[in-house]
Amino acid sequence: MRMSGSRIELSASDLSSFLDCVHLTSLDLAVARGDRAPPTWTDPVLIVLRERGLEHERGYVEELRAQGLSVTDLDGFVGEDAVARAISAMRTGADVILQPALRNGRWFGRPDLLRRNDMPSALGAWSYEVADTKLAKETRGGTILQLGLYSELLAVLDLDRDPHQ
Repeated sequence: MRMSGSRIELSASDLSSFLDCVHLTSLDLAVARGDRAPPTWTDPVLIVLRERGLEHERGYVEELRAQGLSVTDLDGFVGEDAVARAISAMRTGADVILQPALRNGRWFGRPDLLRRNDMPSALGAWSYEVADTKLAKETRGGTILQLGLYSELLAVLDLDRDPHQ
């Protein structure tokens, strides 16, 4: 959750956090509006879990590369430039797109990856589907909400617009 001018932008993580704890959402909103300082403490267990998840994702991506799939990595790009690069990668038909940025209105999201499939779309003889690399034994409700939002953002993405405008 963040302010963009006078408007609040929401992410898939915000949706998941709301499912976990409505009070957390109110605290995040206060931080986004500048009414409250962001927390300064991070649980060390979360840091370890995050690193293990990233390690798992890297391993999965290496498996995809070993299968001969082309991988476009968009991690590190931000804002509208990240959205433009995601659209460009989809237009060129990359097999796998890591950390693509998707936006529609006030909603923004970065799925772990998009995988190309053979379903025709406005792109041509292919389209993309959202994929996740969560390291978990079972899927949480928040994860399902996130994947649903990413899929919706992908479905309504305006591929004809110039994202730099």
